[in-house]
Amino acid sequence: MPWFADVADYLVSGIVPNEFFLNQKKKLKRDCLDYYWDEPYIFKICTDGVIRRCVPEEEQLGILKACHSLPYGGHQGGVRTATKVLSCGFYLPTLYKDASELVQ
Repeated sequence: MPWFADVADYLVSGIVPNEFFLNQKKKLKRDCLDYYWDEPYIFKICTDGVIRRCVPEEEQLGILKACHSLPYGGHQGGVRTATKVLSCGFYLPTLYKDASELVQ
């Protein structure tokens, strides 16, 4: 199940999981203002105003490796690799941490 499953469920059906506490329900509804669903993808409107596609866990490593290791990647550091992922139009919630771990 991808990290954005609850957001996608709420955007598509308007249903909040029953096991959520009141503050979790409020946070989910507030967070969903920054996302939108366009079948089959979910997109996030980032703080810089750019709309980026949310990437599920199984695609994240491939995207990070492509932006770091392939010929056009440049074998840059973690921050530069993360910046390249963002400039390609992808969003990962733990992007900077994952890029630093990959580079090391």
